[in-house]
Order: sequence, then C-alpha cells, then structure tokens
Amino acid sequence: MTIGKIHSVKKTMFQLALLALPTIVFMCFVLWRVNNFYAILENEWLPQTLYFALGCCAAIVLFSFRFRFITITLLVGLCNYFIYQLLQNISTGEFDSFYISIKFYVFNVLFLLGWFVGYAFSRSKYLTITWSTLLLIIEIILISKTVDITVSALLNGLVPILIYSFYIIYTTELIRNLNEDETHFGWFVSKRLASFGLIVLLLVIALLTFYKNDFKAVEKEWGGSSNKKQDGKKGKDNESMTEKDGNGGVKNKDQSKLAGSLSKDKQLVFVARLDNYFENTDVPNPLYFTSHYYSKFDTATQTFEVDDKMPYNDLFKPDPSKIPLYFKKSDPSVIQKSLGTVDRKIVSAEVYNVNMAADNYLAPSTAFYCQPISIPKEYKQQYKSAYAAKMWVSDLNSAYFIYNPAGNVELERFQEMRFAKLREADKIVCPDEVFKKYYTYMPVDEEYKKIGSLAKKITEGKDAPIDKIIAIRDYFLSKDEFNQPLFKYSDNPGIPGLPSANKLTYFLLENRKGYCAYFAGATLFMLRSLGIPSRVAVGFLTVNRSSKNPGWYWFYEDQAHAWVQVYFQGYGWIDFDTTVPDVNTQQASQPDGTPPMGMPATYLVVDGEVLFTDTIKKTVTIKSEKILYHDTEFVAKTKTDVLTDVSLASISNDTGTVKLQNVVKGMHVTAVSHAEALKNIFINPKDTLLSILKKLPSPVPIDELKISTKEEQKKDAAAENKKVKEPINWLSVLQTILWFVIGAFVLICMSAWFIWLWLHSKAKSAQKSVQEKAYNAYRAGMYYLNQMGYIYQTNPRDYALGIDKEFGTNFGLFSLVYQKMKYSKMPLTDTEIKLVNEFYVPFIQKIKEKIPFKVRVKHFLNLSNTWQHISKPKIN
Repeated sequence: MTIGKIHSVKKTMFQLALLALPTIVFMCFVLWRVNNFYAILENEWLPQTLYFALGCCAAIVLFSFRFRFITITLLVGLCNYFIYQLLQNISTGEFDSFYISIKFYVFNVLFLLGWFVGYAFSRSKYLTITWSTLLLIIEIILISKTVDITVSALLNGLVPILIYSFYIIYTTELIRNLNEDETHFGWFVSKRLASFGLIVLLLVIALLTFYKNDFKAVEKEWGGSSNKKQDGKKGKDNESMTEKDGNGGVKNKDQSKLAGSLSKDKQLVFVARLDNYFENTDVPNPLYFTSHYYSKFDTATQTFEVDDKMPYNDLFKPDPSKIPLYFKKSDPSVIQKSLGTVDRKIVSAEVYNVNMAADNYLAPSTAFYCQPISIPKEYKQQYKSAYAAKMWVSDLNSAYFIYNPAGNVELERFQEMRFAKLREADKIVCPDEVFKKYYTYMPVDEEYKKIGSLAKKITEGKDAPIDKIIAIRDYFLSKDEFNQPLFKYSDNPGIPGLPSANKLTYFLLENRKGYCAYFAGATLFMLRSLGIPSRVAVGFLTVNRSSKNPGWYWFYEDQAHAWVQVYFQGYGWIDFDTTVPDVNTQQASQPDGTPPMGMPATYLVVDGEVLFTDTIKKTVTIKSEKILYHDTEFVAKTKTDVLTDVSLASISNDTGTVKLQNVVKGMHVTAVSHAEALKNIFINPKDTLLSILKKLPSPVPIDELKISTKEEQKKDAAAENKKVKEPINWLSVLQTILWFVIGAFVLICMSAWFIWLWLHSKAKSAQKSVQEKAYNAYRAGMYYLNQMGYIYQTNPRDYALGIDKEFGTNFGLFSLVYQKMKYSKMPLTDTEIKLVNEFYVPFIQKIKEKIPFKVRVKHFLNLSNTWQHISKPKIN
C-alpha cells in the first residue's frame, strides 16, 4: 500500500529552505541568550539548536505524507521514553544518572518543540501563529530579565522577533497555497518574498520614525538611565542621585527621574573643611554643597533636568582637573546673578577628593572661585586631588536652617529667628518678567492643577511667602488620624499602577512616601502654583558628625540630595529642605577618619610642558611661561626652560600616582615646591619671571608633579569612549538600508530606460562610416521595438514588414539595406546611403506617435522584455 502525499517534493523543499532554516537560525540566537541566563543549560546552545532542527526537519518531511499527527507523535514520545530508560540502565553512579537525565530531558523538550513547529509549518496555520506568539513572549521575558530597558535593547529584542513572526506566518501561507503547476515556481516565491521584505522594512522604519520619542520615554521611564550601566545595577524604574565617570569617579547627575526605587552606595566621596562658624563662636555652621540646579521638568518622563539657558544663571561650574595646581579660576559675575545683596559674606572651603570625579566641582552656593591645591604626602593614598573654593553665602543659609526639624525644639527655635527676617517680605518682587515667568512656570496638565489646589488648601490663611513655605513644610510633618507620620522617607516609594500616571500626585495624595526628589519636586510645584519663584538644587547634604575636628565634614554617596531654593528679593536664593529626616543618611557607614591636617606652605608653582625627562638624574625640564612664586603670578612673553629636581617628588595625574617614566615630552605638568630653601628668597617690585628663576637654585627642588591631560587628548578619549560604548542606532541603520533599497529598486526599474538612452545616443551621434551608422540604428530600433512588446520571433523581412504595417514606417527597406551591407560585398548605392542616414530619427518618432506616453513608460518598467532581449544571441 502506497502512502499518499499531501505536499510535493518541490513544496517540501521550499518549506525546509524558507521556513525551517530561518527558524533554526533564529532559535540558535534565542537558545544562546537563554543559555546566558540559565546556568543549568551549561551553555550548550549549539547542540541544543541541533536537537530542535532535527525535530523540525523530521516533522516537515514526515507530515508531507498522509500521516496522522497524534498517532505519529505518540510513537515518537514512546520511542523517546524507551531511549531514556535505556540510558538510565547504561549509566553508572547517581551523578551520571542525574546528568544524563538532564541532558536527555533538554533533548526531548527541544526535539518535541521542533516537531510541533515542523507540523505547524506543514499542516496548521493556527499552530504557526501560536508558535510566533510563544517566541514573542519568550523574547519579552528575556528582555525584562537580562538587559536594561533601553531603546537599543527594545529594538534588538523586539524588532527581529516581530519581523520573523510576520515572515513565518506570511511565508507559510504563501507556500501552502501555491499552485504546484506553476511553471516559474521559484521566481514567483522570490518576488513575493522580496515584496514582503520591502513592505516590512517600510513599516519598521515608519514605526521607529513616528514613535521615536515614545521609545525614548519608555527608556527613561523603565530604567534606561546611563548610571545603571555604570553602577552595574539592574531593575525597572531604578534611579540614583549620582553617576560615575569612565574612571569610576562619583558626581551628581544632571537630571533626576522620579523613579520607583532609589539606589544608594555608602562609599566615601569627598571630605571638606568649611570655614563657616556661628558669629563670635567656634561652633561650626554647616552648609549644603551644591552641584546643579534643576530648573526644567520633562512632564513626559517626569524628570528634573539642568537648563543651561535659565535666566540669571548663577552656577559656577569649573573643571578643577583643567586648572594647574595653585592657579586660580573665578567668575565674579555669578555673585551679581545670584541677586543676593543683604546679609551675605564670603566663605572659604577646601574639598579633598576621595572617590569624586576629577572634573567635578562642589561647593556651597553661591560659589565663584576654584584653586586646585596640593595634598600632604602622608595623605596621598587617601585623597586623589583637592581644591579650595570661595562662596558668596547668605547668613540665612545653614544646614540647621535648611533641614526639616521634624520636632527638634532647639532646631525649630533656631530656624524661627531666621524666619522672622524673611517674614519682613510680605510679597516677592522679581527682578523682571522673564525671571518671574521662568521660575513660576507650571505645566497646564490637570494633574498639576491638583498640586496647586492642595497648595492653596495647605496655605489657606497664610499671607507672607515665608509662612506659606513653612505651611508646606509642616504639611510633610503632619500626622494622620492614628497619630502616625503622614509622610515617610523611603528609597522604594513604588510606582502608580499605570506607568504614565503622575508620580508627584501619587506621592502627595496616595502613598505619601518617597525620597528627596519627590519631596523637592512636590514642594517646587506647590510653591510655583502660589507664584513663589523656586528651583530644585542638587548636591550633598551636610551632616555635622565630628566633634574632634570642628569644621570638617565627611560626605558619603548616600548623602547625595535634592532640595528647594526660593527667591527673596535682596536675599537672593535661600535653601529650604522639606524632605522628612532619613536616619540612615545621617549615620555614616563607617567612622569618619582623620582630616588632612598640616598643609605645608607653597612657595613655587611652575606650569608648562615637559621638554626632557632624565630618569637617572631624576630631573624634569619644563618649558614654562607662567609661574607662581610666594602666591604672586609671573607671566613672560616667551617660554623659559626650568630645570626641576623631582627625586623626592610625588608624581600623579587625575586618577592617581604614576612613575617618573610616565612623564614624557609634550605633557602638560604643574610642579609644586614647598622647599624651605625658597622661603627666604623674596620678591622685589621689579622682579620678572626670568629674574625670579635666576634667584632660585638649579635644579629647583620639587615636592609634587601633577600631570594634566591636554584638552585635545581628553576630547579624543571621550570621543573614543563614546564610540565604543554608544549603542547601535538601529533607526539610522534601518533608514540607510531603506534608502539603499529604494535607490536600488529605482535603478533596477529604470535600467531598461538607461539602456535605451545609451543605444539611442549611439544611433543619433555622428558616425565614422555608413556601416557603423546602420548597425547602431538597427540595434537601437530593435531594442526599442522589443521593449514596446514587439518581440522578434520570425525572419528579419517578415518582422520588418509587420512593423511597417503597424506604424507606417520604412523599416522593411532599411532592413534589406542592412542585410545587404552585412552579408554582401556590393557597395551601397547613393539612394541606400541616403536611406541609412535619414532612417532612424523619423522611425522612432512614428513609433512614439502611435504609442501613448503612459504605455511607453509601462513598457519600459517591464524588465522581463529587457531580460529576454539581452539574453538572446546578438542581432545579426
């Protein structure tokens, strides 16, 4: 008895090539990713792919015959069971038995999966759809478990599976419904698949183009922030107040997303000495250290952002790593932009970098001065770099005044004395309308109107701006009907049920727990809804934990903080912090250490480029045009060679200590000397750089040599780092592919016309001989007729006469002359030469007159005629 066939050999081969092969390749990729996540699979994705491929191909071949699925599948399952039992009997030892069981279990699952997929391709379109859906679910699970949610991850994960799913469903139905009697079976399938590919590509490009911003919003909303990669932390809706540079240095982020959880580290970031004490006492008065101002809010992603274009920008943000040691950089204009004139004073600070980014600058507001300074030798292992800062500070600002007192009676009494001063301002007067409009801006969304309504309710009966601020602060300190705090500090406040829901209203009106960004953001919009100019400041909160070393403060990464600044005319920007206390942040993760005391006096600083390094004599020759001597700067018009003795010097760069061998020609360095030999060599009023250097010993003893990376090298390194780390922009790739495909398609479609233009130009151009002219005219004419659908199938005479009858031409006579010229040695008569010379242009013109333009265009797009013409033997 012969088993009947459902599919021919031809159709089965197409199923194997066009369905099974792409599926096996795709499964290979999926299994590779699954193996990376599940260790029990032992990273054997290649043999696992072969298991799947065996089942898939076997099913396609077997079910091309009239076998019943359930019967055959039960037999296959039974066969696998007997094999399993046989392996169990052969194996020796408990471990071997378990190992073989797992191996065969993986084989059985993947083989049967391939079996079902092969049956789906062969017999069932509904199972094909189910298979595609299953793959999509697996891919979504892998994305959620193995990668951060970024635009690149979404595209890399979802676009291939979507294209594969559409392809498999379309191709399965295409092959299943094909007419097996189709003569050009392969060509038909190829055309359909090419058309499908082009349509899918167009759809993908269109979706990515139109929904580009939505993809970016998803990335920001669900955890695609850069700090995750840097911190190595994963999870949806996770945020950090800090980020790390390429060398692992910590700095505040220039944006802060309202997230479902906050990541914190306990590492020490920097140590600072702050020369700020209560008046006429030795009691330290700590200040918050500011890094950025967030004056913009992206409502789509609910993210606070830095805006460099904010009016009256009073943020001083130098790069300490670019300033030579002991040289100064200042910007007095920020003092004017701070708009603070009442009760202000200059305060100084020293910041010692432990794990802070080398280019980061932190200081209490409003800072206007930066001077990199040396670190004593005995502290070189603890601190990477240091700088001195100066600030234009309000007498009203104090960490004790800023911080939410949370029932601390002494702190409330201290704050009330300062509130009394601000209560004198019965209203806030802005410097101009631009300032007022910018710093009181409120989104028009309905959710933010709820915040405004709450603010009016909280501040009802309060007239002075400061009393409205206090009322908002007290609202965060209020208690519920069970006498429990209404608001709680939490690093894991959770997120609303809907990802697009407003997190600030959720925080204020529902769950009432969050971290500093929530308290600061809610306070900002409540104040702005009342017409009070405000902005969010971000940096580090200062906690006075040291009684042994007054004025010294230790800052850990979990002290990164956000708070609010409010503008009062005359006083400028005043800090307020409505965040309820977080005990964990106030407690250090380790005992605060010993500060870097005993800073030696600095007598000489030489800044310039290395000319020569002698590693034997331990000297470095520096070509310099700028020095500091006894804190006086000397600049020369031309560079001078300075020989320095670095035998006892500590040599370092932005990241740590280096060896003398690393100091090479062309490097920018700063040499510092604390040598007592320079102490009594004084400056005269007429001294210049050259005269000072002549007074000094040669070589000059140096205590510290700091290497500064050139700006161009930093830019090149940053560009290279960006080039390496930047994910592939799949949108640009797909757009490039699209334009390439469109261009290639247009060129192919117009290829028949391009051939015609070339032949036409040859026929019309001046010829060297009448024979050449006749040949080019005949060739161009025959191509044009062929393209218009008049295929040459008979002898030349009958074909030419048929054309004459159709178009009223003299092609028959020309054809006879051409044949005579081609095959006879007799010369052409004058009449025949005249016919050759005058034939071509009128001939083409008469054909064009008879065939409409649209029809001619259609015929030129028919490439099958072109292929038929050029594939025939050359015209004789």
